[in-house]
Amino acid sequence: MAIDGSTELLGLIGNPVAHSYSPLLHNSVLQYLKINAVYVPIKVAPEELARAVQGIKALGFKGVNVTIPYKEAVLPYLDALEGDAARCRSVNVIENRAGRLIGHNTDGPGFLTALREAGFPGSGKAVFIGAGGAARSLAFTLGASGFSEVYLLDPDLQRAEKLADEVKSQIPGECRAALMNPANFRDATREASLIVNCSPVGMHPLIDQSPVEDLSILDENLALYDIIYNPVLTRFLRLGQSRGLKVLNGLPMFVHQAALTLEILLGVSPPIDYMKAILANEVG
Repeated sequence: MAIDGSTELLGLIGNPVAHSYSPLLHNSVLQYLKINAVYVPIKVAPEELARAVQGIKALGFKGVNVTIPYKEAVLPYLDALEGDAARCRSVNVIENRAGRLIGHNTDGPGFLTALREAGFPGSGKAVFIGAGGAARSLAFTLGASGFSEVYLLDPDLQRAEKLADEVKSQIPGECRAALMNPANFRDATREASLIVNCSPVGMHPLIDQSPVEDLSILDENLALYDIIYNPVLTRFLRLGQSRGLKVLNGLPMFVHQAALTLEILLGVSPPIDYMKAILANEVG
């Protein structure tokens, strides 16, 4: 599709962004739907974040996705938050609505849809590795959707405790926090039904890393969900497979949150099956 003066601009801001399949997926869908728009990845240095967000308006972008490490950092530069973003104070979509920047979050709904599609546990105790921007939305989502306990582990104990207090105030169940270390991981995962890696550990290019190296203590009925999708099978998930655990990568969540992004920014209903096929062809 030719780019001209009427082409709508969409994009992704983060650091890094080179690993992202978002440009491939969104541009394929835009072409498939014959929409005159283009989606571009934009690597933003931390000291340039404020100007980059203001640039959404200055350059006339319809909106952008937000990825690591800016899902919380962008909040001061937005005019309003809606839906899940207002509840969890984390943003992965910025909509330029007639010059007002509106923050949304599609992580939680995309995550939950993928979880249910895969037949993963929908209740019990969920343990999160990482308490950053991605974990915020997912912890709120699981806590409100049937899980009786959410347990947050992070190398920054203060961050984990702060998030646990926020989540606890808005869900019917329990939410706890602890410092991420082998002993606390062992304690937290007792009687758990689901472990979710929301840390960037294991993401391309550091694919030989895992947030946990020993999964021998885990019950064989426990499920592992890694929201990383590049690589498709992280070391964390490979370790889980070697133990016979059920595992799921971040690609299904990625598809559903991408579909919601296009609904928000362009008002279209993207073809989910086509999107899954695009990614399946890319990752082999």
